[in-house]
Amino acid sequence: MASTRLALVALGAAAVLLVGACGGSSSPSDTSSTSGTAVAGGAPAEPVVTPVVGSVMFAPTPFDGSDGKTHLVYEISLTNYMRTPVAIAGVEVLDADTDDPPLLALDGNGVRNRLKPTGTPSVPPAPAAPEGFSEVLASGQNGVLFLHVILSGDAPRHLVHKVSVRADGAPPAMRDVDERIAPVTVSDAVVPVLGPPLAGERYIAADACCDAVRHTRAILPLNGSPVLAQRYAVDWEQADADGRIFVGEAKDPANYRIFGDDVLAVADGTVAASRNDLPEQTPGTYPAGLPIDDADGNNLVLDIGDGFYVNYAHMQPGSVRFAAGDRVRRGEVIGKVGNTGNSVAPHLHVHVMNGPEFLGSQGVPSVTEAFTITGQVADTAAFDASEGTGVPLRLTPGVTQSTHEDQMILDQNIVTFPAG
Repeated sequence: MASTRLALVALGAAAVLLVGACGGSSSPSDTSSTSGTAVAGGAPAEPVVTPVVGSVMFAPTPFDGSDGKTHLVYEISLTNYMRTPVAIAGVEVLDADTDDPPLLALDGNGVRNRLKPTGTPSVPPAPAAPEGFSEVLASGQNGVLFLHVILSGDAPRHLVHKVSVRADGAPPAMRDVDERIAPVTVSDAVVPVLGPPLAGERYIAADACCDAVRHTRAILPLNGSPVLAQRYAVDWEQADADGRIFVGEAKDPANYRIFGDDVLAVADGTVAASRNDLPEQTPGTYPAGLPIDDADGNNLVLDIGDGFYVNYAHMQPGSVRFAAGDRVRRGEVIGKVGNTGNSVAPHLHVHVMNGPEFLGSQGVPSVTEAFTITGQVADTAAFDASEGTGVPLRLTPGVTQSTHEDQMILDQNIVTFPAG
């Protein structure tokens, strides 16, 4: 044990916050660990010092995307136990049961775009990184790493993560460390198959799965825990035949193509909660000082059974047709698309979650029973330009019409939903 004692002395003198870290690198959803494995003869292995500890926050559930691939979306909570800043120089997602190549490999730049430190980043963000994201964690700082793994086949049963840590201010032996942390068992939960929330053509899946900063990374500290209800959320907007989201005065919600469209129940269910009293907002800016309870505007939460709840948000005042306890049938009109609550333009926000609280539950995946892809918006910037200024959508060239079943509609897909 001499080498371990020396390592701990060096770390305690110069680099590590030696506070209770027992179990810090294991996942709440998996009691296995990457340290303490028994060796020949039954003796425990030497403990391994891991300056950064981490755990998967909510076990991922595989789902089929509209690109024909299998997707895993989840987060790792990372904490720097050093007394000096550290850079996460790389992350590999590994099948814990094989020696296969990484399922996903991120270099420093990739980490920079996906790691959000809590509080204020310790270094200014790189110009290309999303606001508030950085690959550097200050001493004692926590951060959330948002991961998206795309697979051509089935997802593995168990994952583990190789994290490369660089600490320039640490003793030489600890400046570059590779860790294996955050083991997790991939969930085998059922993915619900849902009907369409709207009927018609040219609907745009804006800020949808799987890398949209506004939804997929919208983690909130609520009731003493970090939750991500909007992990798989989508903001539905609509274009006209000329590819315009609105025509005319931008501040008039009635000028937006989707405004007033019927909102449909995606499954049979019972209304868990609804709201119908908030006024329309003026498009163009988010409302200031909005209470968190008003964020979803006029909304409806539908309990569709088996622990799944569907949240619909931002509907027109007075249009929500059902109250708590009412039974709703798939395809029934439950309201009309509006611009209430924390909304910058008329749209329908939809997400599926594991509880009735529209912000305090965890987002879970779902797939849509049938839809047709007719186009693809080039990127989020192209969508924002159209929504903000009324210019026609800039589209990805060469996208051919295709029909899909039992898949999740991915970010910026333009789709037609069947009527009836």
